[in-house]
Amino acid sequence: MKTRLLTILTIFITITYSFGQSRKDSLFVFVGEIIEVKDYPYEKEDPKDSIITIHMDSRYLAKYKVLKSVYGTFTEDTIEFIVYDHYGKPAFSKFKTVLLFVSNYKGQLYHEKYQYFDVYITKDNRWASPGDPYKFDDYHRKDLKPQKIEFKEKVSYDIGQLDKDRIKKSFPKEYFNIVRKKAYPLMGTYIEDLFTVKKEGVLKARGIF
Repeated sequence: MKTRLLTILTIFITITYSFGQSRKDSLFVFVGEIIEVKDYPYEKEDPKDSIITIHMDSRYLAKYKVLKSVYGTFTEDTIEFIVYDHYGKPAFSKFKTVLLFVSNYKGQLYHEKYQYFDVYITKDNRWASPGDPYKFDDYHRKDLKPQKIEFKEKVSYDIGQLDKDRIKKSFPKEYFNIVRKKAYPLMGTYIEDLFTVKKEGVLKARGIF
């Protein structure tokens, strides 16, 4: 009888057991502007192979323009990396400019799964993300606080499709001004502090720091 080995491929395993063994200097953190994020199908398997692989994550190939380096070394002005996402197209691809975290493993760049912040240029020509710096990292919450920040261009989030509980959680009134179906940021956090949030939280948990 044909033997079936079900190999569940999740990036959690890759991160924990592969990237966790690498050094922190394999990490590159940067502000990037999207060029493209496209499907990157897995290689077709030999139908005669006795091993069947079940992929639990979709795979994508992302290409970004590097606008600002925050941590690590990368010498090119554009970067390509592989992204794994269990929920479909990566959430960060919805935004034009984002703070991204990628790791080099055996010569290939991989996105640190689910780790990003949408960021915008401020009036003092820095980069920052609106709202709570721990909005994705409540489990690792410490004492870093957002501050009043003015963005160079008006930033808003469409909340028309969200229920009241989701709005209250994602766009609290101390950080956002809610007008009709839009949330306008009042507070935010600069990218240097956002990196600290990840460094002391999920990246530490993954063994990178």
